[in-house]
Amino acid sequence: MLNRRAFLATLGAATAGAALAQTPTHSATPTSDRLGTLLPQRALGKTGTSVTAFCLGGHHVEKDRTEAESQAIIEKALEMGCRFFDNAYNYGKGEAERRYGLFLSPKYRDVAFIMTKCALKTGPEASRQLDEALSRMKCDYLDLWQIHMIESPKDVDDRIRDGVLDVFLKAKESGKVKYIGFTGHVDYRAHLRMLEALASRGIDLDTCQMPINLCDPHHESFTINVLPRLVERKYGILAMKTMAYGQMTGRGGFGKEPRPAPLTTSGVTPRQMHEYVYSLPIAALVSGCTSTEEVAENTSVLRGFTGMAAAERDRLIELAEKHSGPAMERYKGKKQG
Repeated sequence: MLNRRAFLATLGAATAGAALAQTPTHSATPTSDRLGTLLPQRALGKTGTSVTAFCLGGHHVEKDRTEAESQAIIEKALEMGCRFFDNAYNYGKGEAERRYGLFLSPKYRDVAFIMTKCALKTGPEASRQLDEALSRMKCDYLDLWQIHMIESPKDVDDRIRDGVLDVFLKAKESGKVKYIGFTGHVDYRAHLRMLEALASRGIDLDTCQMPINLCDPHHESFTINVLPRLVERKYGILAMKTMAYGQMTGRGGFGKEPRPAPLTTSGVTPRQMHEYVYSLPIAALVSGCTSTEEVAENTSVLRGFTGMAAAERDRLIELAEKHSGPAMERYKGKKQG
């Protein structure tokens, strides 16, 4: 069971740095571009760059979508003011990246902040995949490239030993990518190990992506164990799994496995689930959307959002407790090593 007092103390320490993450880089940060009004922006850690606080997830741009549907989702995100776009080779073995090359880069590269991710385990493989991703997405460079899906402390050690980190550092130095980071959703200990390994070399990366949602504080928590360290080191923090693959709303699931009761049965709305995450010191919330309607719904949360009081955060976390655990966040603990 969650020690609520200890958690609130941890959360309070983390959110003390929220002003950094929620404030534009400088007063001259534009609020519109040639396409229209932008969504609210936040500083991407200490990079000196601001990004829209909503980032369109790349997986659903490919998964079970026709090309026309993918194009509509991308262009709806742009229409709603999103300028941050996520991707990864794993999304359809490069198909989602290819669709960015068809529908995002040719017309909108000048306004889009584009990231992709690499889950390969060796330096030569990662280097090759970067060149292939740039070709698929028709980009001369990436705004952000992330070491994808670190799974355990051993996985981190193995990837560093086999040259993955060195390839990422070289790609940034050469200008193929502007910023670099790492992601994972299996085990928060992998994130801690990555931070430890980087510190031993006297370096930091620019970003970190991890699960952040109302259930997370109760089970193998990234929010409690990793978020304060990232804030301290001024990372650009990217939240994912905000609705636990849709299970928190009852819209998603994991095959034929029994589903836990969604948080909505306890009176928590999808908007509140997002607002809770936006109230934390994140740079952006990465949200996969299956339709243009979902894009409009998810981006609308940011319109008029002014924050969330600590008491309201605590109330929502308490409501989430009975829904939390391995059945809700099944992506945690799947692989160990």
